[in-house]
Amino acid sequence: MKTMALEFVGGYWDGKTLRTDSSDFEEQLLVAGCYELSHHGSIGGRCAELSSDAVRFAQRHSWLAKEEASWSGDHRYLVTEHRETETEIIITFKFQTT
Repeated sequence: MKTMALEFVGGYWDGKTLRTDSSDFEEQLLVAGCYELSHHGSIGGRCAELSSDAVRFAQRHSWLAKEEASWSGDHRYLVTEHRETETEIIITFKFQTT
């Protein structure tokens, strides 16, 4: 099975990467969730609004300030690039507003 990496550009998670080979099980679950929500990383697929689990993960890792408890409905990440190598799937999400 290929390792998966999700790269984020702009927005709350700018410059952050989530990986399935992380030792953090919660991070692995977030990768799977974003991947599924974005139609398996399809270009144009969206990962909108943070789940309460994702908010807690982001706060614990200082990726999201406590006052930024969730994304408003008009903010989302859009898949702009999907690359695959023999061992890895890399999906780039770009922050979008409406």
